Amino acid sequence: MRWIRRLLGRRREQARPEVTEGQVAATAALARAQAARQVAADRRPAVDEVACELRAIRERNHFADLIRNTVLGGEAR
Repeated sequence: MRWIRRLLGRRREQARPEVTEGQVAATAALARAQAARQVAADRRPAVDEVACELRAIRERNHFADLIRNTVLGGEAR
């Protein structure tokens, strides 16, 4: 019976591993990554708005090139 108690006593000690420096660093890196992801998610609407504006400008330029090439007799891109 003593050997069972001894095994159980060791088992309790092993159940609480110490936190290593690597685990602390990994936890800190995870927190930084989560914060950066939240910042990026918060910026998303502004980025989408600017992308939409740039897309509209690019389309206008494309149509202007098509019309210019048609009028001047050049080939369209």
